Amino acid sequence: MGALADCELVRGALIGQPANTITTVAFVIAGLAVARRADLRWVGGAIIATGIGSLLFHGPMPPGSEWAHDTSLAWLILVVAGWGRPWERWTRLPGLILLGVVFLAAPVVADPVAVAFIAATTGLILIPDRSTHSLGPLALLGAAAVVGRLGATGGPLCDPTSPWQPHALWHVAAAGAVAWWALGRPVPEVSE
Repeated sequence: MGALADCELVRGALIGQPANTITTVAFVIAGLAVARRADLRWVGGAIIATGIGSLLFHGPMPPGSEWAHDTSLAWLILVVAGWGRPWERWTRLPGLILLGVVFLAAPVVADPVAVAFIAATTGLILIPDRSTHSLGPLALLGAAAVVGRLGATGGPLCDPTSPWQPHALWHVAAAGAVAWWALGRPVPEVSE
């Protein structure tokens, strides 16, 4: 179903879904802000990649854009899960390559993998830290996900012709939530 599941009418123009396309810039802005911190460069890069994959998917919609969208989003979740952990380096380029190959071979697994990654990442974040630095971003992301699902095609908040799209709201809230979480992490101490 692709972008049609996100409610907004797909136009036969360079930008297929204007609201959903424009709001992907939030990921790029958030990623640039996060990548300024040396210890968060991979998180920032994954946020930017998610914005680019989403822009391709909702905008010009070239062949392979759904793969780029799904791969970059799952990779972002994986990089967040691995941040500061002993296995962090495996979530970086090796994780991106593995996800790209798996989603290329079996695109149908992209959504279930993303859901499983979200559940695991939420646990990995909350087990050691139930402070507002974690709970706030997760609450924002959860609320945006609910609105996004209610606004999906066929949902009670779906109006395909409206300039206000719930999925577009999800883009902005998700980008903001990940940046909030990342920038709320303490800077690791450097031993001299």
